[in-house]
Amino acid sequence: MKKNSRNWTAFIILIVIPVYVLGVFVSDVFAPEIDVSKDSVEITTVTFVGDMMFDRYIRERALSRGYPSIFTEVLPLFAKSDVLVGNLEGPITTFAPVSNWRDGGPDHYRFTFATTVVETIAQVGFDAVFLGNNHILNFGEEGVSQTKTWLSQHNLGYFGAPDEVYVPWTYASTSPTVVLYAFDTWYSRDVARLTERIRGEPEDVFVVVYAHWGNEYEVAPTSGQRQLAHQFIDAGADFVVGSHPHVIQTKEKFQEKWIYYSLGNFVFDQYFNPKVQCGLVVNLSIQEDLAYTVEENFVELARDGTTKLSECDVSVSLDK
Repeated sequence: MKKNSRNWTAFIILIVIPVYVLGVFVSDVFAPEIDVSKDSVEITTVTFVGDMMFDRYIRERALSRGYPSIFTEVLPLFAKSDVLVGNLEGPITTFAPVSNWRDGGPDHYRFTFATTVVETIAQVGFDAVFLGNNHILNFGEEGVSQTKTWLSQHNLGYFGAPDEVYVPWTYASTSPTVVLYAFDTWYSRDVARLTERIRGEPEDVFVVVYAHWGNEYEVAPTSGQRQLAHQFIDAGADFVVGSHPHVIQTKEKFQEKWIYYSLGNFVFDQYFNPKVQCGLVVNLSIQEDLAYTVEENFVELARDGTTKLSECDVSVSLDK
């Protein structure tokens, strides 16, 4: 019995163990490599907000509490974004402010924002701002020049400036590359030129048109807005988003692409009715094949000059 046991032990040592080790070696060396990355899908998240105005009452409140206080309660909306973009409703300059929220004088709508604003919007996560609006020239060409200089000094992108309205801003740090074009009804009236630029973009980039258009305080887009949005998508835009009406307007799906006609206000000192106090934030989750989903969040302009998370709406209405 002991002899058989010794024979079996020798068999294990001399035959079984070497065969097992050899099998492990062969499987490690010659087995096909498994690419686990193919099971994951890269997503680029782009967040858009509406009108941001940092003068008048907003400036007064921020001087006492600091500009970052405006955004404290909405920072969670930005945490997951690769790209954050909003409409800068006026220039950033060293000029003294002339508008006063306490009166309705001739300079009531003539804005300039303190240079500390650019530090704040960079700090809270903005990547680029839209300049194609009816207030960017409130302090003339010098105001626009100063704005671009301050933004560049803080590594913030911009697009839609009146002197370069057809020059897009490009974000190429993710896949797909995101390209943002500007349109407004003041400076970029050459729609044919804009659509030609859009058509010239490579097929593997995600093209957005951010527009400043429509009638103030009207919740339905005009027929002109609809026509333009459709032209942009026909030319190759993947998403169209707008501002200027100071209220949320309806949304539309055209050729499987989304159009959000107006995001409403994001930072502003308008409190005269609930519609102007309620703003929309849209988050796009974009796949490498350019398919995307949209998430809607809502904010409220608080009377202390800050912007807060809100349930002022539950979903943007579809355009009829």
